Amino acid sequence: MILLGLESDNCGPATMRGYGPPRAVWLGAAVGLAYNLKLHQNRSREKYANGDSDSDERLGRRAWWVLVILDRWHAISTSSPLFIPDSSVVLVPEDHLLLGLVPFHIARLSCILGHLAEAFTTSDEAVSAALHNPFISKLLRGELERFRESVDGIWGSLNLLHVAYYHVKLLVLRHNPTSEPHQLLGPASRVVTMLGSPNTPITPLNHHFAALALVTLVDLAENQETREEAWKGIQQLADALEQRRGIATAEDSFGWDRAIKDLITRRKIDRIGGGGSDIPPGHGSLQHLAELAVGERSPRDTTGLVRIKPLNTETLQRHGYLGSILL
Repeated sequence: MILLGLESDNCGPATMRGYGPPRAVWLGAAVGLAYNLKLHQNRSREKYANGDSDSDERLGRRAWWVLVILDRWHAISTSSPLFIPDSSVVLVPEDHLLLGLVPFHIARLSCILGHLAEAFTTSDEAVSAALHNPFISKLLRGELERFRESVDGIWGSLNLLHVAYYHVKLLVLRHNPTSEPHQLLGPASRVVTMLGSPNTPITPLNHHFAALALVTLVDLAENQETREEAWKGIQQLADALEQRRGIATAEDSFGWDRAIKDLITRRKIDRIGGGGSDIPPGHGSLQHLAELAVGERSPRDTTGLVRIKPLNTETLQRHGYLGSILL
């Protein structure tokens, strides 16, 4: 069931448009089977770290945590409810030896994603309340910073853990209405840079990293303050796709790699169609020159400061970042 879910996710754009069973069908079936097998219960902790690596207890525990991770990334990326509640997700010390260093910390990060998903997918009213509740944002930021502090001495050489951290950080910032564009640019650019590194392995999470970074950079390209650097990041992601022949898969002719490339192409065409420059519409025209002559400040507020276009948070909230790149 897990493997069928992963395969469905590789063809994600098609299944999200209704061609074939979506990933949620396989994840839901796998979670139901896991509950029937009681994999969510910690009854054999002493067997997790010792004994045969392919024992039923160890195999079941690893399968359970794979499901937990995939469930949380699916929920936040598609704005869907969780299949596995937080009450059934408890990491124990034996899991560190059973899962390994990087998967163990990815599981910890996924727990933070679960809290974020629960905060923003319960209902429209809950989404609205969470968006404007500074305490929820503060708690999520604090939880993420405690995680960073705990891995500060080991994560420098672990690209997958590094890029996953900045992905979650970018999500927390994106879901905070007070975040400024320049605060988002750093994490998005770091994700793109690490995706282009040969030291970053191809995993079932890579298209999540690329999709969120891209929709963020596309939004930042609409702001004068971050436009130039955002376009550099978009081009860097396009180059990474070309050089590595895919970020999420070995080939980029289908699936999420193709959807990401298509969005980049559309935005480049829109940019060229708008005149091929970064000058905002209306600037440089006779009308704009006339406005300047009479002292009007259409792109500025009453203080004379350039207004910053608000980022499109609502679309990200309603469709998730994977759904957003298909709109």
